[in-house]
Amino acid sequence: MEKTRSQYEKEKTMTLFKQVAIAVSTIIVIMLGAVMYINYVSAKKDMITSLYETTVNNISTLSSNLAQAGDEEAFLITTIDSEFDSGYFRLIEYTSADEKFTYKQEDAYPIDGVPLWFVKFANVKLQTVRADVTLGWEITGEVNVEGDTTVVYKALYKMFIKLIYIFFISVSLALITLSILLHFVLKPLKRIQDQAEAILKNEFVIQEGEPYTTEFKDVVKGMNTMVKKVEDIFEKGNEAAQRNKELLYNDPVSKLFNRRYLMLKLSSLIKQENRINGGAVLFVALSSEEAIIKSIGRRSTDDFFLELANGFTQICHENEESVIARVNSTEFTLMLPGCEAKDVNTIAHTINDKFDSLVTHYKLDANVAYVDMGIYRFKPSVSVGELLTRADNALSQAKASDSKNIHLYEEKDDDNAMGKEQWRAIIEEAIEEKLFALKFWPTVNAPTKETNHKVMTFIIDGGEGKRYYYGDFIAPAINLGLVSKMYLVALKDLITKSHAEVDNTICSIRLSNEVLKDPSTFEELSLLFETHAKNINFKLSFEVSDSFAINNTQIVKSFVYLFNKYGFGFGINSFTGESNSFAYLKLLNPAFIKADISFLLDQSSDSMSSLQIVTDSLGIDIIATFVKDEEDLDKLSTMHIHKVQGPITDKLIAG
Repeated sequence: MEKTRSQYEKEKTMTLFKQVAIAVSTIIVIMLGAVMYINYVSAKKDMITSLYETTVNNISTLSSNLAQAGDEEAFLITTIDSEFDSGYFRLIEYTSADEKFTYKQEDAYPIDGVPLWFVKFANVKLQTVRADVTLGWEITGEVNVEGDTTVVYKALYKMFIKLIYIFFISVSLALITLSILLHFVLKPLKRIQDQAEAILKNEFVIQEGEPYTTEFKDVVKGMNTMVKKVEDIFEKGNEAAQRNKELLYNDPVSKLFNRRYLMLKLSSLIKQENRINGGAVLFVALSSEEAIIKSIGRRSTDDFFLELANGFTQICHENEESVIARVNSTEFTLMLPGCEAKDVNTIAHTINDKFDSLVTHYKLDANVAYVDMGIYRFKPSVSVGELLTRADNALSQAKASDSKNIHLYEEKDDDNAMGKEQWRAIIEEAIEEKLFALKFWPTVNAPTKETNHKVMTFIIDGGEGKRYYYGDFIAPAINLGLVSKMYLVALKDLITKSHAEVDNTICSIRLSNEVLKDPSTFEELSLLFETHAKNINFKLSFEVSDSFAINNTQIVKSFVYLFNKYGFGFGINSFTGESNSFAYLKLLNPAFIKADISFLLDQSSDSMSSLQIVTDSLGIDIIATFVKDEEDLDKLSTMHIHKVQGPITDKLIAG
């Protein structure tokens, strides 16, 4: 697995603790070594001096004995040998006065118990002592001697070994003491480091206690101030973003989304890749706001609409991706992705019951206050225009009916479409035979023309014209419960095989909501990463949808932990800022968010500024998707958004 930049930097740098420890340890070692060396040299000098003095004293006795031997060579040799064997001398050399007789005894044998390397190291050199041999007033010869260094070498070696033991014990104790001391002295610095790392994780930690060291105390105060400031920037940005979002996308009375937000979201809500079997849309129309105001007054009318809106929210709460909007004073739209016909009928009748109870509660005339509903059951392939037209026609039919206030328009299946079992065979074969072909499209930094990362998708390539695109098979795969297996096969293909398109780059993978919901996915990915992550030669990143992250924050958080464990990146796609708070961004800490260019361009300057304050404070990149041309780039540039994805990227890369 490719190492991250932070890992490389950590390997190249050294902590302050290590630097101080090494510096002080070096000083301690040098000082102790110097002391030991001085002691050794001093002891060596004293031993040599003592041996020399002893030799000087002993040579007098030797000279006297040699004088008594006269000029008898045999007696001289015997005397010299006897003196040499006494062990006081390493060298005895006698030369007669007439230089006709010389005799030398020298100890050239290794010193027992002292290694040769130490002998060479110590290199004890004694000054030769000279004396005349006299008989009366006559000089009969000359003798030169050197004291026996054996005792010096043995004493020095014994002392050397002792000093080595003392040295290592002293150094060990000094280093242990130093480590303990530095641990306490630098403990505030470790807390500062943890505090800084927490900021990178969007966790704003304040140190309660202040260290005793003045310098560290000032640093801690500075860090606490900075953390509070960063947190304040985020909170203020979050609050401003919420206010701007409410002004831009929320109805002030009902607290529901408005028409502007609904139109912005419709295309993503009906995308085939996000849906199993399409869904349903309800157009709910009240008779007349003016009549209700006339009957119960403005304030009560506002309360009436607020309670009705709360009723819509409660009724649709099980559908996590539902969007409820007040499109004008008397009309509401309930967008229910994935909702079946039987469920939408139940919802419609529940809305009727809720409305009737409110009419009774506010003592309204049923002939003045009534409701009509048009329902359209759409297929995933429907366009926004078709959806709105057919839902509006259904509402018109409901209004025209004398007997019913609910009309359902349900689109029939295409006769030419493949059936469930046909798709099952195709997808199962693709999983079994590993027929997925991986495709990549880039995200580009427009000013530099550099590829920020590449997004992976896949197709089924069975050969002989049996090619199916992601948008063709994702809905059937979800419906058949095969989507997790399909993703795991494609992901394993990505990380175990060579793909030149992503070598030494960043590859991002969009995980569908159904994959994340599957209880087995986490375990399967853990096993896959544990086995293969170390061999990946590119940076891997994963994306989840914004709506899923908002509604399933804890699930996503567990996956983010898994991604971080193996050094993988994480981002959020399909961002529309629909959450009432951006706290989930701080919790999940994505590296980037991807937003449709239509959403970004729809933001007011205040709203965009607030969003960027939040993302900047958290270190999150904003990436614009579906960017078509230079005109789009120019608009994004004024908003300081430079990373883009879409048709324009091919032109940017080509230059």
